[in-house]
Amino acid sequence: MAFGVGLAIFCTLCFGLGDVIARRAMFHLSPAGILFITVPMTVVSLGAAVLLAEGPGAFSGHGLAFFGLAALMGFLAYVSGNVSYFHGMKRAGVTLAAPILGAGPLFGVLLAVTLGGERPGLLTIGGAFVIVAGVAVLVSDRERIAE
Repeated sequence: MAFGVGLAIFCTLCFGLGDVIARRAMFHLSPAGILFITVPMTVVSLGAAVLLAEGPGAFSGHGLAFFGLAALMGFLAYVSGNVSYFHGMKRAGVTLAAPILGAGPLFGVLLAVTLGGERPGLLTIGGAFVIVAGVAVLVSDRERIAE
């Protein structure tokens, strides 16, 4: 379990570092240009990781509909989401955009309830309110927005 926690912390560090690097890159390249570079890198690196971890069998036995849905999910979650995020980060900076992106699980919970029929527990509802309050504090900070 400790190894899993360590990996999660390392992943979080990499995401944060990626935001800072992307923001600095936007001084020289458009957000769409950065995405044009990162999408192929992501596809290749994830494909290699799956091949190393699971072997070639991970890609067999699935119909065309599966790969179409996976591509649609990738477009919605990664491409369109990152284009919006990169534009927001370019205009508002990492210190404001990254915490707002951190509210992503809130939307996951809302969609699970509305589309998936799930019923969250009291702790999940409490956590959702904490996320909403945190984002509200960030967005209502007039000094930060005026920068």
